[in-house]
Amino acid sequence: MKTGQCVLSNTLQAERRTGSAKTRTASLWIILLAAVLSMSTVAHAVIKPADAKCLTCHSMPVLSKTLGDGSKMSLHIQKDAWSESVHSMIGCNLCHRDVDPAAHPSMKAVADAQSYAIEKSMACKTCHSGQFEAYEGSIHASLANEGYEGAPACSSCHDVHAQKKMSEAKPTGGEPCKTCHEDIFAAYADSMHGQAHIDAEQIQAPICIDCHGVHDVSAAASGDSIKEACLGCHETALAAHDEWLPNSVLHLNLVSCPACHSPMADRSVDLRLHDRESGELIVDPQDGSGFEEQVRAIDTEGDGLDPMELREVVRSANGDDSSSGVTVKGRLEVSSGVQAHQLTLKAEAVRDCSTCHESGGDTYQNVTVSVAGEDGRIISYKAEEETLTSAVSVDALGGFYTVGGTRIRILDILVVLA
Repeated sequence: MKTGQCVLSNTLQAERRTGSAKTRTASLWIILLAAVLSMSTVAHAVIKPADAKCLTCHSMPVLSKTLGDGSKMSLHIQKDAWSESVHSMIGCNLCHRDVDPAAHPSMKAVADAQSYAIEKSMACKTCHSGQFEAYEGSIHASLANEGYEGAPACSSCHDVHAQKKMSEAKPTGGEPCKTCHEDIFAAYADSMHGQAHIDAEQIQAPICIDCHGVHDVSAAASGDSIKEACLGCHETALAAHDEWLPNSVLHLNLVSCPACHSPMADRSVDLRLHDRESGELIVDPQDGSGFEEQVRAIDTEGDGLDPMELREVVRSANGDDSSSGVTVKGRLEVSSGVQAHQLTLKAEAVRDCSTCHESGGDTYQNVTVSVAGEDGRIISYKAEEETLTSAVSVDALGGFYTVGGTRIRILDILVVLA
């Protein structure tokens, strides 16, 4: 063998040995990493001794507690689900600090499951303060504070003893929202949004939380939150409506999106009392009871507000200070939450103006007058359809009526003069 060949051969062999060493090193790291991950998984699956004592009894499927209302609350915790949950690493005691092992089981009376769930939600606040603060300002918390049966607490949506990482959540099945809103989720699942997200697996299509939020769920019918949610995805919608819809900005302010995009829905006109200066919806500090009492006193026959009675409601809302400027702004809405979720493809949306702008049209037969409760819920009272067509209502409807809206020429002239 020549010297050059020998040197070349030795060099190649050295490179092979170096490469082999690098390969072995890389393989070793992979094995070590797999071992660490495996140990992590095993460690995660190991139940702490203190928790194992709790599970001695609480893993029994028959374990339950009789509550004050006569119902039974299950105290069973699935051992495997607990060991794989994100909460297993903090243990039972962090959330159940009120439990004294020496005096357990406790004979403390529990009124009902809902009050217990609300009480135990305070433990969640220890670690999840931001989420809890958002929840406290939500419609869900408002309902819970009012004692509304079935109002959700933390454990209503989160299985706290089997909670997985939220990154692993797959809400396409509707959980947990479907638990309470089954009919609405069924409407969503059949809608263009639901078909895109669930059937076609287009993850960019919205699911419940994309429009309504997670912990800070607000009353859907109040404010512009839902419209803003729509425009958040459909960024070109404003420009698209400008191309064919007269007074498009006015329409988008006064007509809810589902009123056109759920073409089979029943529509109604909701006359809402607003502060003229701020534009904010009038809020009843008594969560609607004050408004209803006031309106019932005016509508003595209980058959819905007529034009004179609507005028009196507005005058009464202004009080002695006529400068306070309470006015009426009307909105075209669909009649139910189910219909609001029956959204179709844009090619099937309402584009025929006569659907609404027609004298005696069905849309103008259903009329309500509304304010907001403190939690944002819309509190409505029925009004007669004549409130939209009477000259008496002109000053009360200054923030709503659109010339030509009902094809009543005399009223159009009166509005222009007003």
